[in-house]
Amino acid sequence: MTVRHRDGRVIAALGAEIEAIMSDAGPSGKRRPLQRLSVRVWPLRVLAGLRDRVLHDGPWWRRALWYVVLGFPLAVWLPVEPAFLGFAAWLSLPLGVVLLRMWAGMAELDTRWVMWRRGITVRARFEVDPSSESTGNHVVRFRTLDGREVTARPALRGRRDEIRYDPQDPSRVLAPTRVAWLGVALAAFMLTGFWGVVFGIPTVLWLVELLTIRF
Repeated sequence: MTVRHRDGRVIAALGAEIEAIMSDAGPSGKRRPLQRLSVRVWPLRVLAGLRDRVLHDGPWWRRALWYVVLGFPLAVWLPVEPAFLGFAAWLSLPLGVVLLRMWAGMAELDTRWVMWRRGITVRARFEVDPSSESTGNHVVRFRTLDGREVTARPALRGRRDEIRYDPQDPSRVLAPTRVAWLGVALAAFMLTGFWGVVFGIPTVLWLVELLTIRF
């Protein structure tokens, strides 16, 4: 059927639909406002994401930024021989710090430091952890000095029925297991601490060379 054989109302409705499509009008017949969508190129997206992390995420991002901004020029520009030693030290130091921090966490050095400063020793009762499938996992139940009943999960099972806890965080406990702890600390050092020391050697050599420069 051609247009001249159609009814006038049909032709008007068809024209209105075509006009609505061409003008990008909504169901109400009003033209929709233009929306501009701008996409940043990838370097700008990376910089914007880095800016958001530095401003809103944890302090480690800000420390990493200062390390890059201040550490790299100092490592490269200071007159230390051989010339590549500064760059190697700057590149390997973060990895060495991370590995040593992992070793400190595995060996519970931070917990032992807290217990040495303010830990309180009390009588405790060790029991097999009912929520664990392994019989080697234990929970410890004890009463704090202010009368609170606490259930905690120590990393190691103590030989004596006593526990040392942090009064500011009673769930943080330490069992008196010196021999077993030395074995765990040595094994953790072989896994992570040793490599942390290895990656820290270039920094030590760079500092020695820097201190021996005769101005």
